[in-house]
Order: sequence, then structure tokens, then C-alpha cells
Amino acid sequence: MHKRYRLLLAILFIVGPLLAFGQSVKPPPSRISFDFMDADVRNVLRVLAEVSKKNIVIAEDVKGKVTVKLENVSHDEALDVILKNNDLAKIEEETIIRVVTAKKYYEERDRTRKDKVEYLKEKEARHKLEEEFVTETVFINYMDAAEVEKILRGDETKDKKVKGLLSPNGAVSVVKWTNALIIKDTKENVQDALKQIREHDIPPAQVQIEARIVQATADFARELGVAWGAAYRTSMGGQPLELTGLKRPVGSPIANSSQSEYMSPTGQLGMRPSGDTNSVQFPYNVNFPAAPAIVGPGAAGGLGIYIGGLASTLQLDVQISALEASGKAKLISNPKVITSDNQAAKISQGQQIPYQTVSQDGTRIEFKDAVLSLEVTPHVTKDGNIRLKVKATKDRPIEIPGSPVPGIDKKEATSEVIIRDGETAVLGGIYEVEEGNDTTGLPGLKNIPLLGWLFKSESKSQAKRELLIFITPSVLKTMYKVEG
Repeated sequence: MHKRYRLLLAILFIVGPLLAFGQSVKPPPSRISFDFMDADVRNVLRVLAEVSKKNIVIAEDVKGKVTVKLENVSHDEALDVILKNNDLAKIEEETIIRVVTAKKYYEERDRTRKDKVEYLKEKEARHKLEEEFVTETVFINYMDAAEVEKILRGDETKDKKVKGLLSPNGAVSVVKWTNALIIKDTKENVQDALKQIREHDIPPAQVQIEARIVQATADFARELGVAWGAAYRTSMGGQPLELTGLKRPVGSPIANSSQSEYMSPTGQLGMRPSGDTNSVQFPYNVNFPAAPAIVGPGAAGGLGIYIGGLASTLQLDVQISALEASGKAKLISNPKVITSDNQAAKISQGQQIPYQTVSQDGTRIEFKDAVLSLEVTPHVTKDGNIRLKVKATKDRPIEIPGSPVPGIDKKEATSEVIIRDGETAVLGGIYEVEEGNDTTGLPGLKNIPLLGWLFKSESKSQAKRELLIFITPSVLKTMYKVEG
């Protein structure tokens, strides 16, 4: 029994190393032999690629003849000999061998080295620059942080690109819930950005817009003293003069004239500046085409808005009340709103028109708005004036034959006007027509069929009234101080 174990161990000691040696030995590389006489180098390389099972890509400018005889050499040795004898070189890229001319090989090598050097330099410079970067968090009080971000980055539009305040490697991000910005850039750029933000992040002007919506007769505006825009030619001091809503020069000094005030035929008062004999200054106002004489179904379209001005508003309410008492006017509403500079304020006055709709869910009542709306966007200028963007809309319900849903006749006008703080601009040209039928006669007898016309009379009336909107913007001085 013990002899068998000793024999088995002896066999393992002898065979084991032989097995291990057999596993570590690699098969020798295949050897090739070939003989080429004045063969095209491209064909020789293709044969070598086929025999060696390697991926060889030949550049277009590789050409030449090969005359070679090789015996029992490896694939790599054969390739190196062929390339060297034909002034060629190889570039190994993973499993692909590119064969190029020696000139191109050295050009690519130099370019690669140069690219690596530039990359390392750029990386080092960027790393050094990032070490100099600082990060600042700035909380925006009055502006929109997202809009400030666009300014810092530079706003790119279809037509042009506005340069930002940050460097190409700078960064800025918005924190919406705190309206803040996180700015990362060089210390100089960050300080410049913070300076710009501090200069512009100021409380906006707060403007009170007071509107008086008055329904009036045709001669109400004249009795109130509204100065509509003047535009006519006359003469002063023997010189031709054109009176408009702006300061306009005359041909030459107005000689031999001591007048300081001039009244236009429309009632507009013009002032000649002290010591100025070349011009007459009229209030800021703008004219629009007037509305048609008759407004109603079939009248000409378009909202005839025109704008005038009142030199003083101190007694405006008293005057309106007096004319209202005489039946020439009716103050419909007197709303007041406060808005920020360059922000729109909207005032609406009107009614909702109910109508019935039927669907699978049943019958329900819906409404359409028929309102007079006024949208005013103020901007306080540096000299204390107020530029108003005015948009007036007048909706009127109309019947659509065959439809239970009422239609809305919409008329709209927009314009801009510049007035002084506290002065009043007047919008006119919005007309309403009231039609009525009145029947009078002897009680009882007027209701007899056919014969009733002998005992009654019927009259129709039509009253046209104008809606005037008085807009008085006032800057709230306690919240904003106009720069002089």
C-alpha cells in the first residue's frame, strides 16, 4: 500500500513541472517568406494585411515600387523593412495601423506635441485663473434677478450680441426663492458687476394714477376749459407762426411785441418763455382723429381718441360737480391705483352680459365682459415729467341675428403723452348714443286697436353723450425723489 503512494508522488513530481511548463509556453509567431520584383507598394501592403490578419489603412499619397526577398521573417519585420525602404512610416491606433509617408508622419507628430504643449499651458493658465476667482452672493432688492443675470452674461439676440460684464470663464447663477445671484469671476469683474447692480437696484418711482370717468354733453369739455391740441397758422409781430402742441421756432425774432401769452382758436393757452422772442411753448398734448358725428350701429369704425390737457387740477372736482348739477355731466367713477415706474396699471368700468348656453351637462349661464378699460403705463423722466403709454378700450354688446350668444363690438386706441407731474391729461372722443321711444295720449283711448292712434302720439329721441377720461398721474414723493 505504501509503495503505491510513493509511486504516485514520484509521478506527480515528474509530470507536474512538465504540465506547468507546457501551459506557460506561447506558440511562436508565424513566419513568412516572399519574393517581390518591382511590385506596387500598395499591393504588397494589402497582401501583408491579408496574411497577417491585421487592419492596415493606406494613405492616398502612399506610392512606390517594392523589390524584396525575405525568408522566414515575422509579419512586423516584413512590414518595417517595406516601410523603411520606401520612405514610409506607420501610426498604430489601437487595432489599426495607418501607413503614411515619412513627411506626413513627422508633421503629425510635431502637431500632436504642439497641441499637447498648448493644452498643458492652457490647463495651467486656467487653473491659475480659477485660483484667482472669487465668489460673491448678492441679493437683488427691486429688480428681477433673472433679468440681471442676462445683463451680466450678455444678451444675445437675432440681430446683435450685447457684451456682458463677466469674463468668458466667469459664471453667474440665479437663486429664485431669495431673488439673489451667485457670481464667480475675477475680483475685478465681480466688483464691477456689484457696482453696476448697486447703481441700478434702486426703489422704482411709485406713481398714483387717478382717473375720472365722466359722461358728458358735447359742450362739456369746452365749458370745463380743456385745451385740445392746437395746430393752425397765424402771425405775430409781423412774422408767420405755426401753433402746435410743442415748442416751435419762428422765422425770426418777434419784434415789437410785449405779449407773453397767446390763445389759440381752440382755447389752448401758449406761453412765450421769458426773454425768448423766437418761440411759443404750448402744453404737451397729442391729437387723434375725432370720432364720427353719429355713433351707433352702422357708424364708422375706429375709436376716435384725442388727448388734451388741463393746466390746473385744483378745481377740477368742483367744476365737474357744478356741471353735473346742471345736467351736463355725470361722474361715473373715480378710481385710483398705485403702480411702479414702467409697470402697467389697469382700470375697468362696465358690466357683464349674461347669456344662456345648453350642453350635454344641462343649461348654464355664462358671461361676457363689456367694459371701458384704461391701461396706463407711466415712466418718470429725469426732468420730472411723466410719459404715459395709454391704451383705451371700449366694448359694446351687440346682438347677432340667429345667435343666442351676444357679440362684443370692440374699439381700441393706443398712444403716448408727456405731461408734468400732477397735471391732467384728458381722453375724449368715446361716444355713446342713447335712443328712446316715448308714447303719450289719453288713458284708455290710446290703447284702442287701430283707432288708438287718434288719441296718442309717439316720439323718438336720440341723445349722444361723450365719455371723457381724466388721467392725473402723481409721483409719490415720499417713496421716490426725482433726480435733478
